[in-house]
Amino acid sequence: MPSLNRLAGAGVLAAAAVLTATACGSSSSSTSALAGMSPDQIVQKSVANLKAASSVRITGQVVNSGQTISVDLTDVAAKGCQGTIGLAAPATSSSKAMSGTANIVEVDSIVYMKLSDSFFTSAGLPASEFSEVSGKYIKLASGSNLASFAQLCNPSTLSTAFAKEDTGFVKAGTATVNGQPTLGFNQPKNPSNGTVYVSESATPQILRIAGPAGQGSIDFSNYNAPATITAPPASQIIDGSKFGL
Repeated sequence: MPSLNRLAGAGVLAAAAVLTATACGSSSSSTSALAGMSPDQIVQKSVANLKAASSVRITGQVVNSGQTISVDLTDVAAKGCQGTIGLAAPATSSSKAMSGTANIVEVDSIVYMKLSDSFFTSAGLPASEFSEVSGKYIKLASGSNLASFAQLCNPSTLSTAFAKEDTGFVKAGTATVNGQPTLGFNQPKNPSNGTVYVSESATPQILRIAGPAGQGSIDFSNYNAPATITAPPASQIIDGSKFGL
């Protein structure tokens, strides 16, 4: 069933790329506990706290070219991640867009993904071509495009990208995020980066990154909560290399 590798070229990686770009385009905040620090310094402190986190949960939705990308991932530093990723095709589209949900597990530097049947059908594959992998975790080769979803599985990687644009911030109001008061910051010279909301505490944590209107938001929660990542049972794993995945 080599035609399964059409999944790799069907734009699936847009989800990972867009989410990372959105997350990496903004960050930070402030609070009374951080009096005397500039917005940029607070951004840098919150980035450092994300980088140092032993675990963090990432949830939310991002909209790119009308396609909604949803995530619910628990990232564990130096271990991997586990959760779900979903793609929803635009309501109206002139080209075929990928849609469906995927369970993802990264552990011991190996990425496993279980794709819903709608992923395969939206790629134009008949059931006869994906029946063998339906309901199974596909063990992906390290060079597989699908494996690139794992770039979302490392808070340190995300925070390194944040650091590329961690200057030029100004205060941008307040908000309550998941019951916690936060201060917002944005970059007037980079409005497309949206607004980042950081907890009002002596140890500021990035709690939300909100894109420009209509582009969704990503929340960060459960910092440093106990979390473990386990590989799927062997009976649920199928080697993706024979399918070009």
